[in-house]
Amino acid sequence: MIKKLLGKIWGWYGLLPAAVLGYMVYYPFAANLVASNTELLDNRPLKSKPTELSRHFARDFEAYYNDSFAGRKKLLKKYGKIQYKLGIDNGITIQGKKGWAFYDSAKVPDGYTLIDYFGEVRFSEEELKQMAEGVEKARAFYAKRGIDYIIVVAPNKEAMYSEYMPDRLQKQRKSAKSRMDLAVEYLQENTKVKIINFKDALLSAKQKMPMEIYFPLDSHWNEVGGYAGYEALAKYLNGFGYRLPTVSLIPEMVSVAGSQKSDLDVAGMTDTNYRVRFLEDMSVKNIKDEDHGFMLVYENAKAPVNKTLLMIRDSFGMGLVPYLNKVFAKTVFAHNKHNKRPQLEALLNEHHPDIMVDELVERYFDRFLKYNDLYGD
Repeated sequence: MIKKLLGKIWGWYGLLPAAVLGYMVYYPFAANLVASNTELLDNRPLKSKPTELSRHFARDFEAYYNDSFAGRKKLLKKYGKIQYKLGIDNGITIQGKKGWAFYDSAKVPDGYTLIDYFGEVRFSEEELKQMAEGVEKARAFYAKRGIDYIIVVAPNKEAMYSEYMPDRLQKQRKSAKSRMDLAVEYLQENTKVKIINFKDALLSAKQKMPMEIYFPLDSHWNEVGGYAGYEALAKYLNGFGYRLPTVSLIPEMVSVAGSQKSDLDVAGMTDTNYRVRFLEDMSVKNIKDEDHGFMLVYENAKAPVNKTLLMIRDSFGMGLVPYLNKVFAKTVFAHNKHNKRPQLEALLNEHHPDIMVDELVERYFDRFLKYNDLYGD
């Protein structure tokens, strides 16, 4: 009896290596059935599978595979946690002072946060002129359709909380004025485009508010920072005849609203999230939420501004949503993957906006170099 039992145990033991190998090979594929790679860091859309043969097919398929192979997200997160615990900067996270973490976006790639932070590289005169021509074409494109065009730029976290950057990186910083800051000034002086840099407004809010306005472990601003951005935008637009309601940001408007998981996934840690009280009696209706939030449409029958706003946004734009959707009768928030001529024209034909807000974070500012092609005839 005992001999037979030991034989069975030995038989099962002999299957163990095969079971472990099978688990390692097939588990990631099974996991993808219930948890796919639908987001990455800055909520950018992942590369789609190429469906047509072209001379770039191999490159496009490789990009698609790199974004979607089974278990990719879990593997990256575990790898990042191990590196963080060992005190090693990983491919996306820079360990700052006092527990802060920053985004090394060039390694993803997803913009150039460190280039912006160091303040040494500048846009050339030729690039600035190219941007100016491009945004003027954008302004004319929307003006022809009776739409007011506004550009808003949110600074990178590294610029807002540079005191928490590692000493070795602070020593490399040449100027607190980034190439984005200078480019905005150039466009303000050399074009008729309405453009606002939120940096000064956010620095002011940072000084007077007792809580952070960007998440310590995440690459984004929090809801307090988003409100400071909204307040700056509202005051700016009101100078052109709009009547957006504004309430000066004070600590009493802010309450704790749970925790926020870091997009940098720093060792599984979370940030404190906040809620800002603003127009609490507004009943906003979400009438469309598609593509994992990349297309959002709201209606507000009691809105103080009876106009439709369209925003082409990156992930920072989500920080403005809880305020703008209470102010305008209709708001459309489309991720910048829709920032292509056919998609833009489709959105205009469907929603007929009165105002177009072109929102982007600092690290994406070189996007304007493509506007000559985007808005050209």
